[in-house]
Amino acid sequence: MAEKEREESLVYNLLSKDEKLKNGIHNESIVDIVDSILLMAINYGASDIHFEQSQNDLRIRYRIDGILYDQTAIKKELGAAILSRLKILSNLDIAEKRVPQDGKFRVRICKKSENIQNDNNLIDMRISTFPTIYGEKLVMRILDKSQNNIELNKLGMDEFTLSEFYKLIDRPYGFFLITGPTGSGKTTTLYSILSHLNDGEKNIITMEDPVEYNLDGIVQSQINEKAGFNFHTGLRSILRQDPDVIMIGEIRDKETAKIAIEAALTGHLVFSTLHTNDTVSAVTRLIDMGVDSFLINAALSGVLSQRLVRSLCNSCKKEDLITEQEENNLKNININNFKLNKINRPCGCNNCFDLGYKGRIGIFELLKIDDEIRDLISAKNSTKQIKDFLIKKNMKFMKDDALKKVDNGQTSFEEFFKAIIH
Repeated sequence: MAEKEREESLVYNLLSKDEKLKNGIHNESIVDIVDSILLMAINYGASDIHFEQSQNDLRIRYRIDGILYDQTAIKKELGAAILSRLKILSNLDIAEKRVPQDGKFRVRICKKSENIQNDNNLIDMRISTFPTIYGEKLVMRILDKSQNNIELNKLGMDEFTLSEFYKLIDRPYGFFLITGPTGSGKTTTLYSILSHLNDGEKNIITMEDPVEYNLDGIVQSQINEKAGFNFHTGLRSILRQDPDVIMIGEIRDKETAKIAIEAALTGHLVFSTLHTNDTVSAVTRLIDMGVDSFLINAALSGVLSQRLVRSLCNSCKKEDLITEQEENNLKNININNFKLNKINRPCGCNNCFDLGYKGRIGIFELLKIDDEIRDLISAKNSTKQIKDFLIKKNMKFMKDDALKKVDNGQTSFEEFFKAIIH
């Protein structure tokens, strides 16, 4: 079978009910239900669909802008058939319900019956099953490349932060880290960086777990722990591939960190992620891993810490006075030099599906490693001591960026506190 034909066999053409009628297609009810669930999730811009079997029914939830929303539950007798349908599409064993399984398939949104073979609407679906006491739980990740094609200047950085950020990532070599919890948009930022650097003159190689989106012109590799291909072993091989830019999905241990730093010291530009709450903690985390402070000073060029907050819907947000309780809440987290008189609150309309929010925006904290910071690292100062120094230097922290976005109406006071209190 030719490569194109093999790819076509893995693609599921997703038609709306109207399109099915136009094409004279009359599927069984289970097929129609599954199609409706997928179409609605894609239309809502959901990132995940959760199927959870309970004692009485199949619970369905969409994750939209980071929040799970309940949908209409399905009768229990139909639930197993729906999960089987999804497992068949994902090429999974429908008889195996005792152990977790992972699979994937692609859907093509067909807006016009004559455009069934149009490749512009392909969306990857990643499936994961998990056995529970009432049956299987299935989670589907929706990987819509069109929703992830974000330029660096559209992530939400202010002009000064963006300007400093460009200076750091446009260097010919160095080690740059992006930090934040799971779901904070680190992968999107990494892909945006690689897209910016992908000018056709550089050999860019990535190691990811998993590869979420295919980037044209970039060599991407998938970690395979069972085969012994992990970040540690793979990074050593990458260095023999004559790379200019290297992206490592995550720094998980001392060995990976040391090889990444060595790569930066030998003239490569290296990007990776780390799970820490802020920029300064990333430095102390590397030291805790056992990386020598002199190596960190020599290689680390900067750290970007980030979170995602929901953006207020521009069609229905309403300006309101800040309450006395909200003012007190600001004082409790040591924000006294920022006067906030009015804020915007979510309302809900047809444009945002009555959620009050539409899309998400990043809040950022950028630490540029200069000589003063290197001196503090060499002296083995604590995280608090480095932060106190940065406060005196008037560095803009994540809470400052988030509060500015509240002040200009981009997000709500509630989102500010959810992102900052951690």
